[in-house]
Amino acid sequence: MSEAVYILGGGRTDFKRNLKKEGKAIRHIIIEAGKKAIEDAKIDPAEIQAGAVGNFNAGQFTKQLQLGAFIPEIDPKLRGIPTMHTEAACASGALSVLLGAEWIMGGFHDVVLVVGAEQQKTMS
Repeated sequence: MSEAVYILGGGRTDFKRNLKKEGKAIRHIIIEAGKKAIEDAKIDPAEIQAGAVGNFNAGQFTKQLQLGAFIPEIDPKLRGIPTMHTEAACASGALSVLLGAEWIMGGFHDVVLVVGAEQQKTMS
């Protein structure tokens, strides 16, 4: 029998931001959104057993792939957990949520951090 899945918290960054003008990159919004979600969920980051980042087109706009590698930068307690990046056009974030739910329902993990991030506004 599969496990029930619940969303414990959420966080988001301002969509109007221009990270290039701020001197920041997609890494920064992954970290910021992840920290907000953990804070909203009121959990210890040590409880998180895996992570996924959904993103549509970072490779083209930022020349950065393997976005799951930024999850351990959210909190040192996340170092060593398995992470990955999902890409499915406009459904990239939803695919990451589905992946996290499948990990839980399949009994692989109890707590998963899912982050969706886009940086398409890179012009000055």
